[in-house]
Amino acid sequence: MSLRRRISRWVALLRYHRPSQFGWRLYRIIQRQLRKRLPQRYVFSPSHGRVRWKPGARVAMAKIAQRRLRLWPLRSVHAAAMADGKFCYLNETRDLNIDSSASAIQINWNPDAPRLWRFHLQCHEDMLEIVEAKGAAAAFQIVDSWIRDPRHRSPSGDPDAWHPFCISRRMPVWLALAASHDLPVGLQEVFWKSVSDQLAWLCKNCEWDLGGNHLLENLTAIYLADCFLDFGDQETRWSVETELMRQLADQILPSGEHYERAPTYHALMLVCTLQCIEAAKYAASPSCEAMVKVAGRMTQLARWLRQPDGNMPLLSDSAREETPDLDLLFAWADDHVNEADFAGETGFDGAPDYWMHQSEPGDRLIFDVGPLACDHLPAHGHADLLQITATISGRDAIVDTGNYQYEPGDMRTYCRRTSAHNVLQLDEREQCDVWSSFRMGRRGHPTSIHRGQIAGYRWCSAMHDGFSCPTGRIVLGGDACWTIIDWFVGDRGRPLATSRLHWHPDWQLEVTDSEESATAWLTDNPEKRCRITRLNLTGKLGLHDGYYCPCFGEKVANQVLVNQDRFTGKGWLGLFISLDTTGVSTPPVVTLKDTNILSILVTGGGSIALSMQDGSVVGPA
Repeated sequence: MSLRRRISRWVALLRYHRPSQFGWRLYRIIQRQLRKRLPQRYVFSPSHGRVRWKPGARVAMAKIAQRRLRLWPLRSVHAAAMADGKFCYLNETRDLNIDSSASAIQINWNPDAPRLWRFHLQCHEDMLEIVEAKGAAAAFQIVDSWIRDPRHRSPSGDPDAWHPFCISRRMPVWLALAASHDLPVGLQEVFWKSVSDQLAWLCKNCEWDLGGNHLLENLTAIYLADCFLDFGDQETRWSVETELMRQLADQILPSGEHYERAPTYHALMLVCTLQCIEAAKYAASPSCEAMVKVAGRMTQLARWLRQPDGNMPLLSDSAREETPDLDLLFAWADDHVNEADFAGETGFDGAPDYWMHQSEPGDRLIFDVGPLACDHLPAHGHADLLQITATISGRDAIVDTGNYQYEPGDMRTYCRRTSAHNVLQLDEREQCDVWSSFRMGRRGHPTSIHRGQIAGYRWCSAMHDGFSCPTGRIVLGGDACWTIIDWFVGDRGRPLATSRLHWHPDWQLEVTDSEESATAWLTDNPEKRCRITRLNLTGKLGLHDGYYCPCFGEKVANQVLVNQDRFTGKGWLGLFISLDTTGVSTPPVVTLKDTNILSILVTGGGSIALSMQDGSVVGPA
């Protein structure tokens, strides 16, 4: 790596991260070093008090257990095998039963596996599904195996098991399990002691340095314990509600979107919020009403983002198997939230960072005009400024590549870079400098967002500063057609401009010999077709090979439609997608004027003119 790039990454780190993050990170580094040198008794002190449910708390926690059951449908598929020690995460199965002949299952809790796989193993989030598949005894045997593993007696024995994130995910599941089913007599004492020990450790090791979804998971676990559990004569250790509300105010944007801007994580944070609402209602907390308002905005946004096929778009680090079942999630939210109370509150028919056009039911395009990540926490961001995704006839059509893995490597880089998204790229330049698994250096930001309507067409335009020159996109939606036009101006070279559309593997594409148009059709329904026409008079359309990664560990070959041309200084590329192959829809006429004005004339006589320099609307063409 060049010295220039190293400096650039350090500058970005200092520019975008919050001072508190540096302070907490320094604290953690010093803390880790001291813990290596101090006697164990100064690092961790096992609890000796008795833990029990508060009056009525077990019933309240059992309600959460019922809501969590089947919330992640794919977990049920592998639940029976997991009860026998065969665990499947990230589409990788490992047999971890140390002795299959033993009467009680003994799990190898430290397998040779990627860290995210080990984290899933330690989170125990399959326990309720295992109960449904094999009975409560099977789930309690796995919990018992975890507790009695010598390495799990203290944090120094197994850092993964005692990682704050793993404790935060595991604790609500353990409490849900104990609330729904009677603990075996031989497990009761060690179970509640372990719960107390883990919570004590979590309280002292919340992920303040990281923040984001990890910290909200930490606070949720502590809040549930604070509301539902009685720790006897032990000193009260938690007063978490104030910080929980502060984090909800910080992390949930006015639009209702979680600030890491990944639909999967948005849904997961809604689960956290709903669990806290259940606990707050039990505790008769005055903060409950504020939590409900947050959940209302989050639910409204999630419903709006949801695709006609029932899934969330795979924006940023989203993954299908990690996303909760939206029908069940919304049903849970509806128990507490009256969405009519939030209608119009955010002032959009969606969200300010997105624009949607839906013609026929199932034909829907989303234009993402928001930032590519949370600046101080870009771990789950991709190089996807001004990306579009679309469904046709209710089926995924134009898709984000998704995400294959979190481990550093070629596929992690592939899924995060500019070419993996439906955006404009100049030569091989990147909208942002993504590196390692979760790092991001220099990055672009969206600018100059405009919306409007002309002659029956709705449109949205935006620009970004991710390249060395002004770059923009306008998307127009008609009755049965979409138009995507990209432009750039002021480049000092002669770049190869490339605009890509990644298609779902269910679609097959064919480009005409003239390289001016292409046809796409569903492989299982060839009658369902659409036609894509190149609007730029020069250049060519082509097909490249790509990957579609809807789940961790899963990659499926797909086709990428590529519109390319080489320009000097400035240029534009355009694609017209006709959803009606009978030829009723007519492409717009696009003209680039000498004054760096992009003129667009649509069917019916409507027109719009945009400045290529700043994206401003300068009037009709």
